[in-house]
Amino acid sequence: ILNPADFAGRRVIIIGPAETLAEDLGGTDVDGFDVVVRLNNGISLAETRPDRFGRRTDLLFHNLRETGPRSAGAVPGGFLHRKGVGALVFPHWGRKQYLAKRASLRREGGPPLKILPLEMMRELQEDLRGHKPSIGLCAIAFFLDSPAAEVALHGFTFFETRYAPGYNDVVRSAGDARAWVDARGAHDPGLEKALLRTRLSGPQRTV
Repeated sequence: ILNPADFAGRRVIIIGPAETLAEDLGGTDVDGFDVVVRLNNGISLAETRPDRFGRRTDLLFHNLRETGPRSAGAVPGGFLHRKGVGALVFPHWGRKQYLAKRASLRREGGPPLKILPLEMMRELQEDLRGHKPSIGLCAIAFFLDSPAAEVALHGFTFFETRYAPGYNDVVRSAGDARAWVDARGAHDPGLEKALLRTRLSGPQRTV
């Protein structure tokens, strides 16, 4: 289980996939943060503009959907090791999926596979009226609840825009982005946005 206490006093940046990412970052030095967090196919996205999007990936939050038309990008152990990923994080814990990926990472010399605290995941799903939280919301909620000194969020529009080029080029417009999330019906971007707004209005360490 990923331990919130491990991030006490650290500056964390979470890089989302929205097309607004470059504008959101502005002159931010991504690699100047203590912990760089990316989502799903975020490593490929970073490689399109490493000068702006950063070169490090300390934690990769991933849904472990690696094949098929809705793949979030393959993450074999050797690839993650070469990219310097410290840990792969699977928020939506399914035991069979988790065990299979953990075994393959061990065979391939990859990083450890972590899950998020189960109580946190249950609370998130309750707050979202039974909907599963997206990978991005899972990462944000975890770090906002951690004792990190700072949590910076960039590149999140809750499916109101297309993805940044290089992340998921099947999604070519804002309408495509909403259709993409609606096709599975697992997430509710409106509820997620409202929940995040509520959490950010509290005494959180954010920029």
